[in-house]
Amino acid sequence: MKSKTILTVFLSALILTSLFSGCIDISAPGLNNSSENETLPPADETNHSVQTPSENMTEKDRISIAAFNIQIFGQSKAAKEEVMDVLVKTLRRYDVVGIQEIRDASGTSLPLLVEMINNGTDENGKPYTYDYVVSDRLGRSAGKEQYAYIYNTSSVFAASEPLVYPEPDGTDPFEREPYMVTFRTHSGDFDALFILIHTKPEDAKNEIERLDAVVEYAETIYTEQKNYVVMGDFNADGRYFNESGTSALKSDDYIWLIGNDMVTMTKTNNTYDRIVITKSLAPYFTNTSGVFNYSAEYNLTKEETYEVSDHYPIYADFWTLPEAAG
Repeated sequence: MKSKTILTVFLSALILTSLFSGCIDISAPGLNNSSENETLPPADETNHSVQTPSENMTEKDRISIAAFNIQIFGQSKAAKEEVMDVLVKTLRRYDVVGIQEIRDASGTSLPLLVEMINNGTDENGKPYTYDYVVSDRLGRSAGKEQYAYIYNTSSVFAASEPLVYPEPDGTDPFEREPYMVTFRTHSGDFDALFILIHTKPEDAKNEIERLDAVVEYAETIYTEQKNYVVMGDFNADGRYFNESGTSALKSDDYIWLIGNDMVTMTKTNNTYDRIVITKSLAPYFTNTSGVFNYSAEYNLTKEETYEVSDHYPIYADFWTLPEAAG
């Protein structure tokens, strides 16, 4: 009788242990059993979630925008297969990317980059369908630059003619005048005018101060537009700009999505690059924004990282409908 009782208790314990162990998800958040994102620094995102920008996103309810200074992007960089591979993989992560520092008088490097982005299919087997718009060559010096927007036509479309900000007569506040265009999503009602800037480092304070006037100008041209995204390489840190100081672009009308604690540079700890939105876009913001560390993501050496750029891309994710957040 005693031996039967012991056997019964043993079998019951064994069954309970098996059932309980089958209910545990070893990949559940908090158990840290996956090393997939261990190389990505949590501080690169405002929500400190270490998720990639595309995680849990669909074309239906979310889009991701980014700005990326590719540092002297031209024929020399475009000829480097490893660099272009990193750029292609990185840019495919986003629906709209504002590119700065294109220096290519031949005009061949940007079309080649977009062609390479479209060469292949996504994880669902669908062809990539990116397009671009590009500005004239801008700048006071001989080393002129172009801006460009590379965008995913399956999720957004350019809803206005691209426009380089026409500086008021008798003034010349910008080394490279901001470049603007409206993007709308195919689904939902996300609609915003994007304004892209690469400030002159030594004049960053004055140029950043003038960006509010650029928005005011845009409001007189796009009279029905309420939503604005100002982004790019502001040089908004270090000796160029007091990131804790006041500015017209820091009024109650704006929200800065890239905080001062984020590192946007590959060689320094500065936060030069920014995304700033008008408060009208706040209901669309998913509370996910940050810096994409391609060096960690693709296991690059310092030298390989520097070959790509001295900047990391910055990004922010938005709902295509404000009620999608609920």
